[in-house]
Amino acid sequence: MTPDAILALYDWTTGACFRCGQADLFVTRLDEIITPRGERYELSSCGACVLDMEEERRRFAERRGRTYEPGELGGAGS
Repeated sequence: MTPDAILALYDWTTGACFRCGQADLFVTRLDEIITPRGERYELSSCGACVLDMEEERRRFAERRGRTYEPGELGGAGS
């Protein structure tokens, strides 16, 4: 699957990437953190970081003899 096809599996909005720290770029929401006080913080990632994490998932699945399905980071795929 091409990088563009993998990125097309996610929904995108403008924001900041939790992984690389860049702001004001297209990101996809992956998850959220809820603090003990109930504060919510969204975890979003830019396209470059999504592709890095997808590659990590692919290699992990390969090592485990499992099928790799892109688009499932944080359950955020569309």
